[in-house]
Amino acid sequence: MFESFNIFVRQMEKEKLSPHLEDYLETISALSKNDQIARTTDIANTLNVKKPSVTAALNALSKKGFVDYQKYKPVTLTKKGDAIANQISKKHELLKTFFTDILDIAPEESEVAACKMEHSLGDSMMQKLVNFIKNLHGCTNCTQCKHSCVNDCPNILPLSSLKKGETGLVVAIDKKLGNASHYAGMGLSLGGKVSVLRKAPLGDPFVLEIRGTKLSMRKDELDLIKIKKI
Repeated sequence: MFESFNIFVRQMEKEKLSPHLEDYLETISALSKNDQIARTTDIANTLNVKKPSVTAALNALSKKGFVDYQKYKPVTLTKKGDAIANQISKKHELLKTFFTDILDIAPEESEVAACKMEHSLGDSMMQKLVNFIKNLHGCTNCTQCKHSCVNDCPNILPLSSLKKGETGLVVAIDKKLGNASHYAGMGLSLGGKVSVLRKAPLGDPFVLEIRGTKLSMRKDELDLIKIKKI
């Protein structure tokens, strides 16, 4: 049993593509969708590499059964190659959305980061990221989970609505709160857990517990922080 498992692992390692080759599959897929055809010259221009490099990569992909390639003819993805290209593309879009919508990073920076990370995160890690985003939005049972849902979802509440002893997961922080780095340093950031230890008799201020640290905040500040009860 162990030997057959080892053979399987060796086969998977043999089939595993480098980020360099994955980029080729993604590029061929994009060119095919836009122009219905992917030429060696187009691939070279898109990836900013020389034609001999493209030829070497296509030969390697052809031997592994990911592309159909013949000299002087357009390149096409095989069924196996198309599946991997789609998987990489989905990872890219998910990561870019996460960086842009959840972490509020500029689209240009998000694009670069997604390109770097899409090759290194495995399927199980990506699934956990998907689950995290859904839970973060409070839409675990929603079939159309979007970042914009935060403002309308009945499961999302202002932090000020929590009662003493209740805990919430931070899903959104309004930029009007300001001094984000200060609060983030104390653990008040997206995905963080926050509990209400006590409220003043008139409801202001609140005393919160975040990662074992106590923090006092006014109600109008807490109104700018959206949470999901947990």
